[in-house]
Amino acid sequence: MEFRQLRNFIYIVELNSITAAAERLHIAQPALSRQVKALEEELNVSLLRRHGRGVMPTEEGIQLARRAKAILDDLDELAGDISGSRTPLSGTVTLGLPPTVAEILATHLIERTMQTFPNVKLRIISGFSGHVQDWLLRGKVDLGVAYEGQKSSSIRAQPIIIERLFLVQSADTDGARNGVPVSTREALTEPLILPNPEHGLRGRVETIAHEERIDLNVVLEIDILPTMLDFVGRGLGSTVLPLVSVTPDIRAGRLIARPIEQPIIDRTLVLMTPLNHPGSRLTSRFAAFLTAEVQNMVTSGQWPGTTL
Repeated sequence: MEFRQLRNFIYIVELNSITAAAERLHIAQPALSRQVKALEEELNVSLLRRHGRGVMPTEEGIQLARRAKAILDDLDELAGDISGSRTPLSGTVTLGLPPTVAEILATHLIERTMQTFPNVKLRIISGFSGHVQDWLLRGKVDLGVAYEGQKSSSIRAQPIIIERLFLVQSADTDGARNGVPVSTREALTEPLILPNPEHGLRGRVETIAHEERIDLNVVLEIDILPTMLDFVGRGLGSTVLPLVSVTPDIRAGRLIARPIEQPIIDRTLVLMTPLNHPGSRLTSRFAAFLTAEVQNMVTSGQWPGTTL
């Protein structure tokens, strides 16, 4: 087994095609196929499954690509350390974020990336947690931040923070004051303005309502956060959101946020990485950087209503 064979195999797995990998590597396709066959014979396992559109790695192929990627990245870093000329991180990282997370994290993360890794281009796309997970599985994003939900055997989900949810109401709501707790039953029997059922937040609220045997009274379904808050501000209903989503409106005196208790409603934010795709040195380093930045925002008070 040679380093060259391993590097070439990683290209095949990343591109899901021997033909595309051969073109990228400027190697004849038959020669590349022979390299794969030699690896399979040496390891006595099947590494790839062929189909009409290319190839897919077997479980053994995924494991080989991931372990080989880690070894080769370590080898590159070792060479840089010994020679004193470690290559700085460079390239593009595509990150998927849910809308409520993008509101607080996107600008901060872009600025910090420009300061810390000037040769790295950060690309952010926003969608519901389910969409972020799907993008990760299809290779559209390198990393995903989402709210914990449906488990996937193809994704590693590392918890980052726990975010508490609040009942958000108009500042003109009779008898309600900012910061005064409200029971879960009282909060979820209010006329509610919520996102559509595909949204992770809606799913979390519905799960709690089912557990507590509460019939939700959803008067409006709105996925656009500013529009939702506008209707709440007019007194047409209440909503359930993390505190960070409404902090500016609370400071402006338009809305109030009341912590929900008995039981507390919270949700866990996770960093997702694919298990069916070999991660790069850039991706793994950026994942650690992102986690540290989120934790710094929590401890410094920039992300209120959360715990590590």
